[in-house]
Amino acid sequence: MLDEAFRHRVWARLEPSLQASTTIDGYLQAAADLTAEVIEVDGSYSLSTSLYGHPVTVGTSDRAAWEADQVEFDTDDGPCVEALRTGAVFSAIDLAVEDRWPAWAAVATLLGFSSAAGIPAEVSPGHRIALNLYAPAPQAFDDVTLHRATLFAEEVARTIPAAIRMVEADERASQLEQALATRSTIDQALGVLMSQNRCTRDAAFGILRRASQNRNVKLRDVAATIIERFTGHPAADPPPFRPPTRPSSPQKQAGKP
Repeated sequence: MLDEAFRHRVWARLEPSLQASTTIDGYLQAAADLTAEVIEVDGSYSLSTSLYGHPVTVGTSDRAAWEADQVEFDTDDGPCVEALRTGAVFSAIDLAVEDRWPAWAAVATLLGFSSAAGIPAEVSPGHRIALNLYAPAPQAFDDVTLHRATLFAEEVARTIPAAIRMVEADERASQLEQALATRSTIDQALGVLMSQNRCTRDAAFGILRRASQNRNVKLRDVAATIIERFTGHPAADPPPFRPPTRPSSPQKQAGKP
């Protein structure tokens, strides 16, 4: 029950960012910015994933966390790389004595960190994200904190498919709106040409298409020019566009409050 209550609090913090973000990167950056507040430890945090087989940082609370990540990625050696590759959890890392990843540990120490951890979470089979934790205080990440961090990473991973669907829905809505505006302009131009030339709609479209090809100008732009030339007014705006509603939230889909 305690875990469920915590997950619900995490979702309440993630949902506004999920609804507001127009890119996946933007959503994951917002999630990285929330980490310190959610796990209640003052530190630096990042979210990473693999892209075409290479680890990349997709959200980071500050420059120091990003720089520590890049050492791992450049050397292909460190807790984040291992977490993404194998799903292994690396918790409670004491950088003063860490010897498994010497280059990463040395740079992380120079950046002012004493504690670290790497926590993977599965988005889908074979696709993971990793939550990377850094803190200046020694032994900053105890078992309670790490458990919160694990639940947080799992919630972020669980919401990524919904974030992808929302971004795709926004992109489709934008494309549909542009298509509607183009069609409206062309339809108005066809009406003008049919009236001026006393011809059929097909014949008017042929005139419009030839003008577009001869001038190497988009069909919609030619249509707009015809409308303004013959009417003295720009093309009328299309009817208000009503974009498709976004998918319901993951919590609602799961029947949770």
